Amino acid sequence: MPTSTTAARPARLAILTRHFSKSAGGAENYAVQLALHLAAQYPFDYCIHVFCERSDVQDTNITIHLMGRNLRRPRWIAQWLFAVWSWWQSRVGFALLHSHENTWHGNVQTVHVRPMRYNIFDVQRSPWRQGLQYLKAWTSPRLLAHLALEGLRFTGGPGKLVVAVAPKLADIIADSYGVARTRLSVVTPGMVMPPTGQTALPTAQARQTLGLPAQAWVLLVIGHNFEKKGLPAVLRSLPLLPSDVYVLVVGGAPSQVEKWRAHCARGALNGRVVFTGSLADASIAFSAADCHVHATLDDVFPLVVLEAFAAQVPVLLSVSPYCLASDLVQAAGAAWMLENPQDERAIASALSCIRQDSALRSDMLGRAAQFAARHVWSEIAKQQHQIYQQVLAKAAAALAPSQH
Repeated sequence: MPTSTTAARPARLAILTRHFSKSAGGAENYAVQLALHLAAQYPFDYCIHVFCERSDVQDTNITIHLMGRNLRRPRWIAQWLFAVWSWWQSRVGFALLHSHENTWHGNVQTVHVRPMRYNIFDVQRSPWRQGLQYLKAWTSPRLLAHLALEGLRFTGGPGKLVVAVAPKLADIIADSYGVARTRLSVVTPGMVMPPTGQTALPTAQARQTLGLPAQAWVLLVIGHNFEKKGLPAVLRSLPLLPSDVYVLVVGGAPSQVEKWRAHCARGALNGRVVFTGSLADASIAFSAADCHVHATLDDVFPLVVLEAFAAQVPVLLSVSPYCLASDLVQAAGAAWMLENPQDERAIASALSCIRQDSALRSDMLGRAAQFAARHVWSEIAKQQHQIYQQVLAKAAAALAPSQH
């Protein structure tokens, strides 16, 4: 069990995440950025320890504990192994346990994706398809293991708080698992605003470095799962656009990149699609881009959209339920919303409008900059700090002697 703390010394904080790396994905980047900003902003409040399988982060204010090599497959066993290891390592000596993974331990649980229970049982389907989903779930050791771990994650009393990264995700968690609203908070992703006076890499230089023509009009797609992030629809839209339009694809495992590179090396796509693989710093990609297309099929609150806003790159974004943060973005008028992210003609039409209408583009960029300014990591860290203080106060009250 976590131990109590006092105001006289920093609270020992354990952060649990399998891959503590900015380049591992959006959820992983969230965990890294939040930890770094907490360490920088509250050095006298927290003594931060990160328990993970691997990390490429170095910060003198954060102690990293490596599990080492875990199983790659099957993933459900790997998840359980990490849960057991991180529980064993952090079971004593910590006032706060903050988990970004499916674990039963952790008095703060940050949820980055829709619960599996929701995806299997709560999504509306025909009776026949729903019956198949039930049969699949109850006969699959993999799904049963994931559901069991997920169920343990959301159980607990008032002292165990759940953080969702988007308001609609909080609604789903409340409906699927009956988590009381008093235990639910929303802490969205954030972004780092460029320092005052710092200029972005010149577009021509960025394009030359990435192998793009200087005079091209560049569409940027970022993600590790190309299918889920909408790359197929973007590629289908390319033949409908002028020949000077190119696609820059960032992310993906080497095997996935080679597969899609081979697919693009023929027909109307030949030479018009550039793959970079994963980049430690995506700022060069934003410097090279004219528009960021996030035609996602399944996202909660994509960090790359905030980064595009801050980099002053116009954004195309899928509406809800494809992206659970889209209502916030749409209300702010910060992006062009795609009603059907799989409609290549709609994507091509939107891109043509953004390219040709400078007033529209300028208005979108102004609203996007305002949206980004409200979602900086320093403010996000402050919100997380307040949640930690709430947990610590409840723990202290529970340990205080009864007053009669």
